[in-house]
Amino acid sequence: MRRTPPDTKGWAKVKVAAEYAGVSVRTLRDWLRNGLRHSRVSAGMILVSYAAIDEYLVRFEVNENQVDDIVDEVMQEL
Repeated sequence: MRRTPPDTKGWAKVKVAAEYAGVSVRTLRDWLRNGLRHSRVSAGMILVSYAAIDEYLVRFEVNENQVDDIVDEVMQEL
C-alpha cells in the first residue's frame, strides 16, 4: 500500500522516497547513481528530499508535441 508522506517539503529514507515516486527501491537506487541529489548522513543512511525527486523527474517530462514527433518519426521509417 502506498503511503502519502505527511509533508513533502522534507526528506525521506530510500524506501519512503521510492513510494513517493511510485517506483521500486531498486529503481530509486539507480536514480541515485544517475544523478538524483541525496545526502548520506551516516554509514548506510541515505536521505532524499521530496523536492529533489520532483526536480529529477521533471528532467524526463515529455510534452504532447514530443510524443507526436516520435510517433511521426517512427511511422516515416516504416
